[in-house]
Amino acid sequence: MNKSKLIISNYKFFIIFIFLSMSYCFSYKGQLWLDTNYIDKSDNFWYFGYISELSLKGNNNFDFEWSRKLLSENHSLSSANKNENYRLWIRYTQPTYDFRIGLQKISFGSASLLRPLNWFDTIDFASTTGQTSGVKAARLQFYLLNNSLLSLWCIDDNQISCGGRLELLNKIGNFGITYFNDENNNQHEVFKVPRIIENQPSLPFPGSNHRIGLDYRYDGILGLWFEGASIMSSTKKINMNRFDVLTLGGDYTFDIFNGLLLSSESMYFSIISEESTEGTDENPWILNQTTSSLIASTPIGMLNDIMLISIKDWETKDSYSLIRWATNFDYLSINCLLSINPSPVQDSFKLMLIYNH
Repeated sequence: MNKSKLIISNYKFFIIFIFLSMSYCFSYKGQLWLDTNYIDKSDNFWYFGYISELSLKGNNNFDFEWSRKLLSENHSLSSANKNENYRLWIRYTQPTYDFRIGLQKISFGSASLLRPLNWFDTIDFASTTGQTSGVKAARLQFYLLNNSLLSLWCIDDNQISCGGRLELLNKIGNFGITYFNDENNNQHEVFKVPRIIENQPSLPFPGSNHRIGLDYRYDGILGLWFEGASIMSSTKKINMNRFDVLTLGGDYTFDIFNGLLLSSESMYFSIISEESTEGTDENPWILNQTTSSLIASTPIGMLNDIMLISIKDWETKDSYSLIRWATNFDYLSINCLLSINPSPVQDSFKLMLIYNH
């Protein structure tokens, strides 16, 4: 490229930059964190990460977000570095609808810890970062009468899979019905079980499936909710034919200390398989499991919060407990987490520093 073409190219870039500056409002923010986990002398690790977020909001109903996630991990046995997109989407909005395409967050449901409808998010109940993985999707939301919402989406995950959700909001509570036709034929995770211990195994489903979910929440003197899902195979040639998951929960704030919030959820989970009994008079093979949780939290002073989380597996009789102390300033959060686990799972202590700007 000669000098005159280079000048013209720079001139065009300058004009485009000035145009965007006049048409859009730029904002930049980020989150920096250090996560250390002490288990024993032979198995300790730390994470160091940063999420940068660039947002553009225009006066023509378009806006844009691009976030990168940098992560450095140092384990006793290995180390790894990641540099990947965290969010990358463009959106067009009108008073009655909203269309967004790209790497984005899709999350819904009424439960807080034992969540049958966390099909697309990775929210960790023990973390205060609010981080969750995104999905590559196109999503269209319609804002209906009485604050109701209709969402339609198509997700690119090995195959293009589509679904939708209708939320009805009124004075007797919030009701939602969700459907998703998952076309992914590989073995993959269809919902995220609560991450109680490090390196916890996932619960994969061996092929394409149909998912339907129902949830309801009422907020009054008591908070009450339920959330359920049925995940049904699209083919008979697999080991499992259906997952059924149901969570019931409630919470209440007691007028002691600075306000003591008690929250409890119980999840019933079953796996149903007919493959081993095909062609016989035997009943389908069924695995049932019930898990309960109790969360107690209260603020201490202006800056501190303490939370106790206890999870009970009624089949194995195992109990997992987590104590979290959080100190929150304007931009800095300090979190101390102590997990107490049944043998042979080792106890651990975690310290997390989070800086938001």
